[in-house]
Amino acid sequence: MPKFQKNNFMPLPLWLYIIGWIFFVYLFLQIIGFKAEDSNNLFVSGLYFIGFGVHEASHIIFSFAPPILAAAAGSIGEMSFSILILAATLKSKSYFASIFAGLWLMLSMNNVGRYMSDARRQLLPLIGPGNIVQHDWNYVFGQFGWLESDLMIGGIFRGVGDVIGFIGLIFGLWLIFMKIKSNIKNKSLKQSIKLVC
Repeated sequence: MPKFQKNNFMPLPLWLYIIGWIFFVYLFLQIIGFKAEDSNNLFVSGLYFIGFGVHEASHIIFSFAPPILAAAAGSIGEMSFSILILAATLKSKSYFASIFAGLWLMLSMNNVGRYMSDARRQLLPLIGPGNIVQHDWNYVFGQFGWLESDLMIGGIFRGVGDVIGFIGLIFGLWLIFMKIKSNIKNKSLKQSIKLVC
């Protein structure tokens, strides 16, 4: 359990955290059904395009690596970026912001899982240099002999992402409960001080 400093613990008014948590629930629900090619949600699409940029940059950075690693690097980079954001929020003790970071990781894992699940069918629209664009996960799974397992592997990634998002929402409720508990404790302490004076 994180150790909270009493004077720094969630310094904003309680109602802001409650509104923030409701927004996170909305975001969670939007991410579950998100498809980049059909999205009308500008906020989730914006997060997706940042992840997509990291995905493509990771391919470029690892273009010197063996082809199988270069192909997987895009998805690995996309998820790693979200993990780094989550780690940074936790390290800086920005616990409520870590819920957002966890939801972003959920989005990344859902996108990667969806891409993996498409390895055999190859129905997702792909972007890349030249006229023929290689499907990363068709290549990677084909090299490992896992092509028949694309739906299962992709489903596992999506499921783990959904669990991370759900845990983030539960963590947010716990933080709000701790804020309420802290507010009650501070009020009763102030009342005790008034009685003594």
